[in-house]
Amino acid sequence: MIRTDSVDAFNEVYNRYWDILYHITLKRLQVKEVAEEIVQDTFIILWEKRHDIEISVLKHYLFAITRYAVFHYLAKQQTIAARMKALSHTPQLAGGNADLENLVSDRLLLQLIETISNELPEKSRQVFRYNKLLDHSLLQAAKTFDISPKTAEGHLTKALKTLRVKLSALYSTVL
Repeated sequence: MIRTDSVDAFNEVYNRYWDILYHITLKRLQVKEVAEEIVQDTFIILWEKRHDIEISVLKHYLFAITRYAVFHYLAKQQTIAARMKALSHTPQLAGGNADLENLVSDRLLLQLIETISNELPEKSRQVFRYNKLLDHSLLQAAKTFDISPKTAEGHLTKALKTLRVKLSALYSTVL
C-alpha cells in the first residue's frame, strides 16, 4: 500500500517498527540523537524509494537499511577520528616551558572540543568538523553532505552554540 502513496500505510509501518529499530540502533551506537536520526533516515529512504523497490519482507528491508546506516556511521567516525588524531599531532616545539604549556593546552582544548562535538547530532557534527576542524568552506561542506548552504549554516550555528554553552559551563566550573 505504501507503493500507492498511502500515508496511512506508511504511518502504520512507522508506528510498528520505529521503536524496535531505535532501540537496536541505540544499543549499537550508544548515542540517542544519532540513533534517532538513523531511524528517521530509514523511514525517509523507505518513503522516497517506495515506487522503485520490490520488498518481499518489509521487516528485513527496514532492518537492512538501518544496519547499513549504522555501519556507514561507524566507518565515518573512524575516518574522522583518524583525521582528528592527525590534526592533533603537532611537531614538538623547541623552547621554554611556555611553549610546552601552550602545546598541552591546545591539545587538551582540541580533545575537549572533540569530546563535546561527539555529542552533537550527526549532521551538525559533520558540518562542524568539516568546516572548523578540517578547514573547508561552508559551501564545500554543503556540497559534501548534499545539503543546502543555509542548512549547513544552520547545522554549524547549532554546533557552535552547543560548544560555547558546554565550554563556558566547564570553564566556570573549573574556575
